Amino acid sequence: MKGFIDRTFLPGITYQPIQSRAFPGKLLKGKSARLIITADTPKWYDFLIMKRPAINQFKKGTLQFCGTSPVKVTYISTIKYSSSLFRKKWLEKITLLGESIQ
Repeated sequence: MKGFIDRTFLPGITYQPIQSRAFPGKLLKGKSARLIITADTPKWYDFLIMKRPAINQFKKGTLQFCGTSPVKVTYISTIKYSSSLFRKKWLEKITLLGESIQ
């Protein structure tokens, strides 16, 4: 995923560097996004102890940096030893999210 982002979130496409300014022009204004993250780290631990590193990096450091807003997050955990009922429930929720895209 990182390679995809490194090759697609490029100057002139998603942001525009502006000489003598610390922050670039945001070329993705008016766009929204949803991150769907699967993990084995419990949500409470990722939030309270780790401070949501993957979410912060991608949401703030990439998407919002380029002007994308809002950025909604769906965090699904724990996956490794989850039951088939748990996975089925989440797949149904993700399907509904996908169907609601306009």
